[in-house]
Amino acid sequence: MRRLIAVLLVAVLAALLGPRFVGPRNHAAGAPFQYEPPEGLVPLPRGSAGDREGAQVWVHEAAERKNFDGSVTDQKATSTRIILNHSNKEMSVEAADLSKLVEEMPKAFEGSCTWSHRRHEMRVRADGARVGLIEGDCDREIDLSAFGLPSKPVKTRKLQLMFPDDSGTSLVTASYPTDEAAQWAPLLEATIGKAKGVATRVPAPAPWTHAAWALAGAVLGWLGTAIVMRSGSGATTSHAPKARTPKKARADEDDDDDDTKEDER
Repeated sequence: MRRLIAVLLVAVLAALLGPRFVGPRNHAAGAPFQYEPPEGLVPLPRGSAGDREGAQVWVHEAAERKNFDGSVTDQKATSTRIILNHSNKEMSVEAADLSKLVEEMPKAFEGSCTWSHRRHEMRVRADGARVGLIEGDCDREIDLSAFGLPSKPVKTRKLQLMFPDDSGTSLVTASYPTDEAAQWAPLLEATIGKAKGVATRVPAPAPWTHAAWALAGAVLGWLGTAIVMRSGSGATTSHAPKARTPKKARADEDDDDDDTKEDER
């Protein structure tokens, strides 16, 4: 019974600790997250995101254009922009978890646009850090009925990048005209490797690795207990008195009788 308990204990410890020791581990960035947008985007004051206070915003320099009379035409509403938000939640960027987030995107943008999913994937940086990527179309209609004009469709592409950091997850959401997607998508994807302060988080070990380590631990535990038991039984045998054969016993008795006779003389 004791042997069985020892084997089970070794198997459980191997299943829990084995995959953690030999598998990849999380690594903290050790620095605050910093995002470097593509060239041509300029920062706006903090809190200018419109949907969340405290976000950091960059807009394309062409968002403000001067007219011939010197006035400025504000085109920020339909221009290329990047919004950086932060979440204290450690969001997983594994493919299965990104698929779940994709299902929630239409509801997340409900009221502002109609979301149409295009792609999602996990990118691995040169330093081993994993970054999530979700891309989709976010189209809407601008109501111009007050001016006696038909509604104007606005087609926008959104690319969201999820960077794990030491305090949660940094979310970078880029919006740009759909007809400029071929220009902006490669530039935005290139920023994945340039960002600083990205933490490395690895997925939990697969269930089969725990089972494999448990089996290996059970085998080692069984062999180990067998060796211990054999060693223990050998030590006990070496210290036990040897049994006398019948002939030797009679010989000893004869010797005792001789000794007694000699004493009597």
